[in-house]
Amino acid sequence: MKLYSLSSKLDFGEYKGKALKEIFVKDPEYIEDCILENPGFCFNPSNIEALEDLHPEFAFSEEAVEKLEVKYESYEDQENSFDDMENFSPEDLTNLGISDNLDDLDDYDDGGSYYDDGYGF
Repeated sequence: MKLYSLSSKLDFGEYKGKALKEIFVKDPEYIEDCILENPGFCFNPSNIEALEDLHPEFAFSEEAVEKLEVKYESYEDQENSFDDMENFSPEDLTNLGISDNLDDLDDYDDGGSYYDDGYGF
C-alpha cells in the first residue's frame, strides 16, 4: 500500500504523474473511486476536509471515508510493525535486505596479515 500526500503524484491510471490535489480539483469522483477500488491507494483521512474545501460541491461518501480510515489504519499498523528492529534476528534482517553479512570483514586480525588503514597503522 502506498501513502499519498496531497502533493504526491499518482503512479497509476489515467492521471499518472499528476498530483492528488490537482486531480481532485478536476475530477473528485476519480479520487473517491481510487479509495473504493484500488487497494494500494491511501492517504491520511485528515486530508479529506482540505480536499472538500478545494471542491465545495463534492463530498466523499460515507463508504469512501470509512474505507479510507480502515486502509490508513492498516497502513499505520504495517509501518509500525517494522519500527522495532530488535524483534528481528540478524538472519531476518539479511533476508529482508536491511543488513548484510559483512561483519566477518570487520575483524582485520583474523587473517594474521597486515591491514593498511592508510595512516600507517
